[in-house]
Amino acid sequence: MGWTIFANTPALMTELADTNLLTYIQKNQNTPLKTILSILLQISQALEFIAEQGIIHRDVACRNILIIFDENNIIAKLADFGLCCLFGDTLTPRNSIYKRFPIKWLSIEALINCEFSEKSDVWAFGILCYETFSLGAVPYSDMSNSEMIEFLQSGQRLKCPMKTPHLIYDLMQNCWKKEPKDRPKFNEISFHLRSMLEKETANYGYLNLKTSSLKIIHI
Repeated sequence: MGWTIFANTPALMTELADTNLLTYIQKNQNTPLKTILSILLQISQALEFIAEQGIIHRDVACRNILIIFDENNIIAKLADFGLCCLFGDTLTPRNSIYKRFPIKWLSIEALINCEFSEKSDVWAFGILCYETFSLGAVPYSDMSNSEMIEFLQSGQRLKCPMKTPHLIYDLMQNCWKKEPKDRPKFNEISFHLRSMLEKETANYGYLNLKTSSLKIIHI
């Protein structure tokens, strides 16, 4: 195996992943809720870690989460740092926003003012949660970019995907607060996801995403 990189360019090497989260959730529509919560917690912890290092990812989405099957466990890893930047180095020319960035995952302040921060990654994490519970649906799929911006500026947000636990949709809505300061930090998100996972593990709960109602099955 070989590789080529520019001198002094940081590089990230990981083991070969089995799939990505988008493909996984599309192919495994009966995934237990506790498995989904575990994956989301791992992603939140990864984003919490890079925020502590002063890094903004700027491309948080299901397609950029590697999934590795390890015996009976699923390991999720944050990948694709091609758009990341450091805190304090977040000014981005407006014309490059629409050429380079995943528009439908961007926060209001990124779309309008080209401003990025941990809180813009938090917004994108909320979109990732929407993707996960909608089985990989594209957000704002029936809107153009301009329609989406108008929709968000009017205070509207994505609807709750079917079978999504209310605590998860509450989390999504908190991630989509208009003002960045009103959104949770990743350490807070990790805390809440960990609490939900512990409760779900204790209840042996499973979420059937294909059924017409949320069912908790005790085994």
